[in-house]
Amino acid sequence: MGSDGNAWAWGCNLCGQFGNNSSGSLVNPVPVRVRDPASPTDKSKGLQAAQVSAGNHLSLALGSDGNAWAWGDNQYGQLGNDSIPTGANNSKAQSPVPAPVMLNLQPVITGVRFDQTPASGLTRGDAGSVTVTTPAHQPGMVTVSVDYTLGGALQTPDTSLRYTYLPAGVLPKAGGEGILLALAAGMTGMGGILASRRHRQETRQLVHASHE
Repeated sequence: MGSDGNAWAWGCNLCGQFGNNSSGSLVNPVPVRVRDPASPTDKSKGLQAAQVSAGNHLSLALGSDGNAWAWGDNQYGQLGNDSIPTGANNSKAQSPVPAPVMLNLQPVITGVRFDQTPASGLTRGDAGSVTVTTPAHQPGMVTVSVDYTLGGALQTPDTSLRYTYLPAGVLPKAGGEGILLALAAGMTGMGGILASRRHRQETRQLVHASHE
């Protein structure tokens, strides 16, 4: 790993161990930069890594983004991305660029905002669930932003949930302050259950792009 944070590889590249979008019976005694997984065809960008471990035909890295990456041989599922070559299908036998390792991580919700207003009283429950209290807001639909981490790494906030504030009685700006919002963190998403003072319940699904 270079002082610039990029990962580098050299030696044999039979199974794509260079991680630079090439493979075959290639030998290079000079380090080559491992490609950025988001731009594998861009030679000017590299994998930003915090730690790298190289094996015989496989390399692993912990990215500076907190994600685990693997590239090289995958004959026995070494990439850790739920892909194993079968029969004549050799397309899954290796990865010449870093592939994300699928870890069984539970999202941990760290904060909830209604538009830009933070919710208060975040309390943790069972199975990664939390409850918060809605802030005051004018009637209408707002975006609920959920901040969460995976494996301790901060993720892009989930903004797919919408919440509608209803007027209380005839007051035009009463909003829905103090209504309970319960969020349950799951494997591939987070489900939200919204409960009003009238005991009406609605279910929403939050789907985030951090796992495949």
